[in-house]
Amino acid sequence: QRRTESLKSALSKMESTTKSAYRCADQLASRAGRLGSLTGPASDASSMLSHANANLAATLILMRDAREKFDTLSDCEPAIDRVHRGVLTLEDRTNRAKGEKAADAARAALPAAQRVNLTEQDVYAAGDSMEILRDAYRYFAQRTIWRAAPSTLSSLERLYKMGEDSMSLLISLHLKGAGQGAKPQRNKPSISPAVESAEQTRDRLNNALQNRDLLKNIGEYDEYQPLEARPIREIRAIFECLTSYGYNLGPAPKREPSGLSAIFGLQPQHISRTEKVGSGCYNKLTKIELVVGFPQLDAYGMARREIAYSSMDAYYRRLRRDRKAGSEKSGKDPKKSTSFLGSQKNQETSIESGEADAAARDAVRCLEHAMVIIAGEKNVYRTIVTPSLNKTDDEDEEEEDLSPFYKKACVASYAYVVGSVVDRALDIIETVFLKEGGIGQTSGSSTSKEAPATLTVPEAYSAAAAGLRMLDGVRMLGPSLAKLCEMNVGDNKTESNTSISAVLCIAIHRTTVKNAARTLENLAKAIQDDPMKGPLHRPKNASVSSVSKDVVDAIRSISPFVSAYKSVSKRRALPWDPNMGEDAGEMDSFVRYLVMRLLNSLKGKALDYTRDGRDDSQAKAHIFMINNAYYLLEELGNDHSDDAQQQEQQKSDADFYRISGSWFDDKVNKMMDSEKKKYLEHWEALNTHLTAVDNNELEFLKNDAKTLSHESGRLIKSRFSGFNESFEKTYQLHKTLCIIDARLRLSLQQEVTSVFVPRYRRFFEKYTKVKFSKKHQGDYAKYSPERIEEMMGELYVDPEDE
Repeated sequence: QRRTESLKSALSKMESTTKSAYRCADQLASRAGRLGSLTGPASDASSMLSHANANLAATLILMRDAREKFDTLSDCEPAIDRVHRGVLTLEDRTNRAKGEKAADAARAALPAAQRVNLTEQDVYAAGDSMEILRDAYRYFAQRTIWRAAPSTLSSLERLYKMGEDSMSLLISLHLKGAGQGAKPQRNKPSISPAVESAEQTRDRLNNALQNRDLLKNIGEYDEYQPLEARPIREIRAIFECLTSYGYNLGPAPKREPSGLSAIFGLQPQHISRTEKVGSGCYNKLTKIELVVGFPQLDAYGMARREIAYSSMDAYYRRLRRDRKAGSEKSGKDPKKSTSFLGSQKNQETSIESGEADAAARDAVRCLEHAMVIIAGEKNVYRTIVTPSLNKTDDEDEEEEDLSPFYKKACVASYAYVVGSVVDRALDIIETVFLKEGGIGQTSGSSTSKEAPATLTVPEAYSAAAAGLRMLDGVRMLGPSLAKLCEMNVGDNKTESNTSISAVLCIAIHRTTVKNAARTLENLAKAIQDDPMKGPLHRPKNASVSSVSKDVVDAIRSISPFVSAYKSVSKRRALPWDPNMGEDAGEMDSFVRYLVMRLLNSLKGKALDYTRDGRDDSQAKAHIFMINNAYYLLEELGNDHSDDAQQQEQQKSDADFYRISGSWFDDKVNKMMDSEKKKYLEHWEALNTHLTAVDNNELEFLKNDAKTLSHESGRLIKSRFSGFNESFEKTYQLHKTLCIIDARLRLSLQQEVTSVFVPRYRRFFEKYTKVKFSKKHQGDYAKYSPERIEEMMGELYVDPEDE
């Protein structure tokens, strides 16, 4: 029990102690609360002081950065101003050297004290300043709420614009001062393009196209890098500085510049002549000011376009000047084409002559020169523009993305440059068609319905041969020219063959094919419309007509251009060959058409002889056809030679061209045989007087068995006298007829002789044995067969003896 009480007493004491402890804990908690309420504001104040201190530090940094940005204008202006004055000084020096005046009066008025000699380091310093200006502009553009921000942004734009204009002008001065990207070859070609044959031209161009180093084997110039090392470094620095920011000081443009639509998206069928013939330009698109949205590219394009165009234009003018001087020196009328006026053996001038042919040769040479110029311009482009398309290798500098339209603008500027060269080549080629070729109107969208002046056959075939010669050059060089002009944009949207230069390359081929087809049609029409009358078109002596000689020349002049003709027939429906594509005919179909037009013309001329009403009109008509048929066979007929070398020469040399198809020989021989048969009927009429006298009608004198009675003698006298009269009349009419060739003359004499002389011989031998006239038998039998044969040997005249 004592333990129980002790335990109770202990529990009671523990309870009292616990209560006392609770009271102490409550007191401590109360005091802790009061202490916390006293220290909280101090902690908040300390935190606020720390935050204020951080804000003050940031503000000091911001103020220091802002001060630096505000000082950007004054820091960068000296470098940019120095470049500005240096470029103006350089421009003035360049203009003075050329004897030109400054385009801007403010530039010319630059005081001497402000002129500086620009150094390479000045350009680099200006480039660095331009980058600093862009950084400052972006800085203030994000803080437009600042009171000074708008005025500062305006000042930055003004200074940046001055630097941009100065750098663009420097690019232009360097690129213009460098000159053309082509130089004359050291080794001149063994055969001048001005005199080489069509086959030689094709061989030379084929060899060049098969050689990787194409431009070393084509034309008279080589591609050339005109820029020196320092200008290249300065231009590259400017391109690196301006990159793809365009004309804006702010971020790179995100919308496509409107000027690019004038360079891309064109269609060949919409390209036509918009400028006057002789203006030096074909389409106005190559004359517009280049605005692709990037100042350095605009400066590059405008400067190199001027150089490339002037290089092409100067080359053409030199060729034309040389051609004119050559014509004056030789004493030939440069506007008159030569024609084939005699036997091929006596021909002194080549068929490939005349103003149209010379102009066509020059046009092809200009096309070759255009390739060299474009290759040189591509070299310039790769030297100064292409490096700006590559991102910088500086890993410490954050690289900004290029504008999505910068590469397209680069390609557009290149297309603008080379497009001017292609446009000038196209203008030159079509000018030859219009002026020397006489096709009468432009190949563009002209609405004029006035018919062109009638061409003579020599003018027409000279134009046709010239057109095919140019088409031959375009056909061979066109693909390589287009490849030089094309450049891939790489945006998966823009096709490289829609640029102005690529479309003009296609337009060259389309236009040349179209105009060549018109020259061929003009040739066929000229032959068909050749006048019937007049000594030039219907010779008085019934010899070879000028149109026959012209058609021979025409066929020979176009014969070397089989592939060029095929290019026309595949793409154009022609009156003699409406099929196109693979079904189109070959050159032989056109030759056949010309020959048929010629034969129709000759028949019309022969018919016109008969309308003269003279005694020899019919004979002249037949002789005329015989002469012309023989001439055609001799000049163009297949000689069936087994000499392989001679056959190869006939294929390659226009002067020896022969129509290989059997149709020609068959047609002309048939016509010649028909005309001979009709002609021999004139002599066949003599046989009507050589009929035998029936023996029952012959009565001899009683006292002389060899002498016929008067009545019987009259029967034989009438036959001899009728024959003599008809023979003398026919002989006199036919004796002076012209036969153009000795072999034909001998052959025709023999055929005429065979018509009546054998029968006359029998008649003469039979009836001269009897005496049918007492006093005048010799007068009736005055022509012995031998004498007649001798006279037949004197029948017809040589054209050279007239």
